[in-house]
Order: sequence, then C-alpha cells, then structure tokens
Amino acid sequence: MSTMTSFSASLPPSLRLAQAVGIMTSAFLSGGVLAVSYGFVPSMSQAPNTLLVREWKTTYGRGVAASPALAIVSTLSFAWLSYSLSFTLNHHKAEIYALAAVATGSIVPFTIIFMKSVNGKLNRKVQDSKHLSRMEEMNESKDKKGEKSQELLDWWAIMNFARGLMPLAGASLGIYASFYIDS
Repeated sequence: MSTMTSFSASLPPSLRLAQAVGIMTSAFLSGGVLAVSYGFVPSMSQAPNTLLVREWKTTYGRGVAASPALAIVSTLSFAWLSYSLSFTLNHHKAEIYALAAVATGSIVPFTIIFMKSVNGKLNRKVQDSKHLSRMEEMNESKDKKGEKSQELLDWWAIMNFARGLMPLAGASLGIYASFYIDS
C-alpha cells in the first residue's frame, strides 16, 4: 500500500476540495511573493532610482490587491480542515492543518508589523520622485536619514523573501497532512 493514500481516502468531497484549495492557494501565494524578491528586485537594480521606486509601487500594488485574499482563502481552508477533523480520530492531522493555517496566515501580521516601516519609506520615495528633475532622477543622493532607494528595496526584498516562506511552510504542512498522514 502506498504512503500517499490520505488525500483520496474516506474524506468527503468538501474536505478534499479544502485540501486542494488550501495547498494550491498557499503555494501560489508563496511563489508569487518569492518571485518578486528573487526575480523583480534584482532585475531592477540597474534602473534609475525614480523608475525603480515607481516599478516597486506598481508591483507592490498588485501584491496588495491579490495576496491578502489568497492568504485568507488558504488559511480558512486549512482552519476548516483542522476544525472538521478535530472531531474525528484524526487529531494529529487536525493539528498539522492548524499549523498550516497559522503558517500561511502569519504573512498578514508579518507584513503589517515588520514591513510597514520600509513600505512607508519606499512610498515616500515614490512621492518624492514625482518632484525631481531629470538630472536629479539620475543622481539620487541619500535622503534625510541617509537611505537610498536601492538600499531600501534590497532590504524590502529580504523581508519579502522571508514573508514568502510562510505560505510555503503552510503548503508543505498541508501536503504532509493530506498525503502522508493516514486517516
């Protein structure tokens, strides 16, 4: 007998759907967040500073539009699985789904608590860039606190990468509970 039998074994279709939705949305969220840190930020490092912060703002806006909904859907899917299975003999599986919900959902408070400052600084850079001449755009001096746009974006990318690992952990825990823990 294969060790990967839990997904299709004896669960009602609604719980199997919740497994698929929780795993897929958390994996998609993680992939999107990590791709921005790994792909977008390094590719923008040669851009003029005003373009750099404006492109960050566009990318950030897309993330703000999609990421919270994906995090909520995934978190609720895992939480519902945990709640539903807690009334059965599958307590261990229920606990793993609860951990998946916490891991995925933690992306929201992490963003609010730890990234608010750098997001605010980058947003101020976007606003400031609207008032620069062409020459000033090319030669950005450090701002009042000594921070350049590229330095802020590099720090943002590191924190965003850490943020992307949270739903990845949720997806991994969801896969583990769905496929490797017997019902």
